[in-house]
Amino acid sequence: MKLKQLLFGGLLFATFSVAALQANAQAGRFGVFAGSNFASIKGKDATKTKLKTGFQAGVTYDIGLADEFVLQPGVSYVQNGTKIKDDEAEGRRDLNYIQVPVTFQYQPAVGTGNLLLGVGPYVGFGVGKIKIKEYVEGDNNKASMDWKDAGFKKFDAGGKLLVGYQLGMGLSFNLNANLGLANLSDDKDAKFHNTSFGVTVGYKF
Repeated sequence: MKLKQLLFGGLLFATFSVAALQANAQAGRFGVFAGSNFASIKGKDATKTKLKTGFQAGVTYDIGLADEFVLQPGVSYVQNGTKIKDDEAEGRRDLNYIQVPVTFQYQPAVGTGNLLLGVGPYVGFGVGKIKIKEYVEGDNNKASMDWKDAGFKKFDAGGKLLVGYQLGMGLSFNLNANLGLANLSDDKDAKFHNTSFGVTVGYKF
């Protein structure tokens, strides 16, 4: 509970900061992005996992705070989850989220464009159902389950890192990483969390 309160407090603080700074901030810029996401689920007593390839896309809004410094809230759709493998079976879990990150970015001019360096918190909310695929002794088993029935909480939260380069025309190429801090397990005796990194292409209007 303390972790949730801390993360929600940080997000609320960032949101109110956006509202307070808009009067004095430089004109903002809307952006869009899309790309791949390589995700896994790690944690205590978790089954051996491997990276699962997914998709991510979203919108952002740059609010200029000072020369070369930007506050960037956004909303994105992210396909998380993991591949699993043990001695008897292998498969995958597909967990989809609506994610709300807020990153503080340093965007110095480099060459004809800008380097992008960002860090900040995010919160995520599970959407749809969890898709489960298992391969046991040649049989393919598929199922869609409610989050609670699958043993997962819908709430996620953690930290986000971003590194990229934006051309003068507004096109950008980015690497991002998410480290989940919230426990996804609906079982109090187990602890596991989302981890992922991705490659995206974006455009600022």
